[in-house]
Amino acid sequence: MGLKKERLLDKINNFFVRNWFLNGISNIIIILLFGYFFMELDNVKKDFTQKLQKAMQNIVVATPDGRVGLLKKTFVNTDSDYFKNSIAIVSKNLVASESILTQGFNAAVSSQIKKPADLLKTNENFALLYKEYFANKHITVSFLRYYYNLLKLRELPAKVSILSTSYEYKPLGNNRFAMTITFKTAKDFINKVSNKVAELVVDDIFVVEGFIDPTNYSTALNPYGVKFTNIKMKLFTYSDYAKREVR
Repeated sequence: MGLKKERLLDKINNFFVRNWFLNGISNIIIILLFGYFFMELDNVKKDFTQKLQKAMQNIVVATPDGRVGLLKKTFVNTDSDYFKNSIAIVSKNLVASESILTQGFNAAVSSQIKKPADLLKTNENFALLYKEYFANKHITVSFLRYYYNLLKLRELPAKVSILSTSYEYKPLGNNRFAMTITFKTAKDFINKVSNKVAELVVDDIFVVEGFIDPTNYSTALNPYGVKFTNIKMKLFTYSDYAKREVR
């Protein structure tokens, strides 16, 4: 068996010796293939790097119909009127009435509100604040409990609409801010004695404190990555209306 194997190896060796040009051609082909492979790999790497750099320089957004696009990133100037107005616009979701919370005085909806957290199910504005803007559970619980108690005590206006908005903005450092927002509102109160509707123009005041962190919290609905950490409210309620009636 050893002799046969040695003869076979000799034959193979002799073949390549006699046909050296085939060995040379195969080596050239292998070198060319490796060169092509590494060139393609380099092109793929460059293409990926360019796409990655473009993605890093832009914000990926999705439209309601499912299309995806890129928006250029810009520096957030928290002292700009544009940024302050965006906070004021978001804060409009803090304003509510009995009609808003019960989806138009719907008895079936009203019966579902048995605890503060149920307001997240009946009011899309509160759900948006909870999902995108409230920083922690504490602020969510406090905010929902406040409105829940007003609703159950029948202290909320029947209807409310915002007529105008004014604000005072104060930067606190370390991307934190405080903002006092005054909404001039038109409110309808139903007199509990006469059952008549009283229409009033009054102010609702919200003091909002929070911070900005686009890196960790930026979304399509909250591009600045704003989080509210504390909210103080001074709403014009039915009790305030009743005091005016006594005067």
